[in-house]
Amino acid sequence: MAETPYKEKEYGVGIAGYGFIGKVHAYAYKTIPFYYDDLPAKIKLIGVSAHSEESRKKAIKQAGFEFATSDYMELVKNKSICIINCCLPNNLHYELVKAAILEGKHVYCDKPLAINTEQAENLTNLAENSNVKTQIVFQLRFFPAVIRAKQIIDNGFLGKINFFRFLYLHSSCVKQSSKPYSWKAEFEKVGGGVLVDLGSHIIDLARYLVGEFKSVYAEVRNFTSPDKRTDDLALINAEIVSGATGILEASKIATGTNDEVRFEIYGSEGAVAFNSMEPNWLWAYSMKDPDNPVGGFRGYKKIETVQKYPDATGIPLQKFSIGWIRTHVACLHSFLHSVMYNETPQPSFKDGLAVQKIIEAAYNSARDQTRVEL
Repeated sequence: MAETPYKEKEYGVGIAGYGFIGKVHAYAYKTIPFYYDDLPAKIKLIGVSAHSEESRKKAIKQAGFEFATSDYMELVKNKSICIINCCLPNNLHYELVKAAILEGKHVYCDKPLAINTEQAENLTNLAENSNVKTQIVFQLRFFPAVIRAKQIIDNGFLGKINFFRFLYLHSSCVKQSSKPYSWKAEFEKVGGGVLVDLGSHIIDLARYLVGEFKSVYAEVRNFTSPDKRTDDLALINAEIVSGATGILEASKIATGTNDEVRFEIYGSEGAVAFNSMEPNWLWAYSMKDPDNPVGGFRGYKKIETVQKYPDATGIPLQKFSIGWIRTHVACLHSFLHSVMYNETPQPSFKDGLAVQKIIEAAYNSARDQTRVEL
């Protein structure tokens, strides 16, 4: 823990955007005191911005914000707010995040960092030359199973990593429905399609667990979206600097899936596997286990990671099964801890920029039908 303690007794928060992810972030702020007792300052939800009057009223009623506005820049100007949460459509990230940093506000930004690499690079440079804390929301890192996978990979359990698979699967675009398409089907607001929306998560996870990307060869397809520039299937063949190679797949046309993140990582000495639909377990295989007699003890081991967060206290107990939203609580807690104890937040804007560069390289590869070096 850093020696420099927090400077405020209370941190005011402004959440820009109160759609699905804005509600998730508000929930995380409200519930953190039940999960963790190591934050020395209080958190207060001061302001929220939302497009519709109905959403603004709902935000005040549900989360207890002091005020709601249609103009997210009012959050940046408010003197009582020192933390800005960016939950806006991708094309609005740059304006808000840049203004917040220049105003001296800490920033917690949903992925992707921006709508293109140029904007992401500008925001990263701006953050690095400021005195504020900035973090991007890649909450998949915060499954206990992923935390444990990172530990054993870094300890050499896998040996030399040779091959990997990372998948993020939805079925939301399999059938047309009467429900209107959200802004995520509009290229100008997203900067892409499923590769941006879901692919960004598994690209970050692959970087986190396997290493930096050296090159990519990609294919993107649109089967259902009315805006043909937005993909609903993205396939990437990736080469890692270490020499490992692997496949990443992001899809919204994976019939029969819900919200499924899977990875398999194969090394010379072992392997690990995870599926978010069975989030309480990390599967691990060691070549060091004896395989005789009659198979010995060789085989995948089911490691019960459940809610065994090393820094959590309170409720629920570690033995209880984990849910998706708990990873958002853990990710936000990590950011707040960095703010209050003057630590370096992870995942950082640098991570967001790295993911943005890989996405851009993948789209260029798909367009030109060639492998692109990073």
